[in-house]
Amino acid sequence: MAILVCCLLCLCTTGATPALSAPPHQKLPSGITPIAHKVVTPNADVQNMKKDDPQQKRLRAAQQIIQSMTFEQKLGQLIIVEYLGTDYADSGLQTMIQRQSVGGFMYQAANHNFDPPYDDVNKVKALSEQAVKDAQIPLLIATDQEGGLVNRLYTFHGELPSAQEMAASGDPQVAFAQGKQSAGWMRELGINADLAPVVDVQTVDPPVLASRMFGRDPQTVAKYAGAFLKGLQENEVAGCLKHFPGLGAITSDPHNDLPVVERSKAELENIDLAPYKLIFQQRQPAMVMATDVLMPTIDPDLPAELSPKAINGVLRGELGYNGVVITDGLYMEGISQKWTLGQAAVLSIQAGGDLIEGPFTVQQVAEAITALKQAVQQGKISTERIDQSVQRILLMKMQYHILSESEVS
Repeated sequence: MAILVCCLLCLCTTGATPALSAPPHQKLPSGITPIAHKVVTPNADVQNMKKDDPQQKRLRAAQQIIQSMTFEQKLGQLIIVEYLGTDYADSGLQTMIQRQSVGGFMYQAANHNFDPPYDDVNKVKALSEQAVKDAQIPLLIATDQEGGLVNRLYTFHGELPSAQEMAASGDPQVAFAQGKQSAGWMRELGINADLAPVVDVQTVDPPVLASRMFGRDPQTVAKYAGAFLKGLQENEVAGCLKHFPGLGAITSDPHNDLPVVERSKAELENIDLAPYKLIFQQRQPAMVMATDVLMPTIDPDLPAELSPKAINGVLRGELGYNGVVITDGLYMEGISQKWTLGQAAVLSIQAGGDLIEGPFTVQQVAEAITALKQAVQQGKISTERIDQSVQRILLMKMQYHILSESEVS
């Protein structure tokens, strides 16, 4: 199970990580308590609520799971990690899962996760299964599978049409079929979440995101991205709309600096936010990725993924989205040039986000957990706020059978 990010052209998470060398297997840093007990099964009262509304049943189950969790487990659930290389233990991934109780991890070809001998479906599936066994709480296991330039499963299945090519077909069923097919392939690898599709609207030439966008108008983007999302989620893979509030007008790469997009409020409503509104009317995406972009109309000071005005104000308040909000890769230079990983982690949760994506070592996970713990101790983040994010994450895991439906029915 995993959650990961992109390469130079994939503005969801990649960039600097492949250049770093994998750390040796290390002991857990001081200050982080090992987690020794599993937390997966609601009690019998919840299991017997067969006549309840399914959503209410899941909600009660999630609340009871949260009550049984340690504080460290809750903080770990807010983090989705990457790892370098193919060695489960020596990369630190096993420690991040077993002892730091992270919420999930990402497979990333750019991080050499699919290098030989892990260029074999059965090898990757076995790693996923081992990670699931080691997890204290069921894991999100993710990748970025868009097609075209961002085709994380190329090693196993070869080339796939890009978003631009899917839209050029003139038939949304092409996007639906690719989402469905990708979901099946991901499940074969033990992957249950896809950080796709892109819903940015192309408004500059040449676009930094190249062929990763479905079109130049919100209606086309919503039609084809919505179909791709449907193909994923109807086949039990959690999807993710990205990159909120929009990267269709950027002229620089967030891997290298923080792009600034000057939009009027009307332009923002009619262009960048429009695909979200249209898709939300049809279906609930499991996740929305807030990204590294400064939109002064929304917030002149903070990039969207760290901004309460963007997440709590626009995404949750104006657009009514109450699902899981995940950050883009917090190691990208648009963020890391100004904030440490710990600072960015705290800001993202304060802003209304739920999942922190970017740590790829045991030490980085420890840094994020320590910063979050200190923020709670200092009254900057409430324990209720932590529980709120954990609840959203658990509900998503139940909906997509990551936390098995049999445990709540």
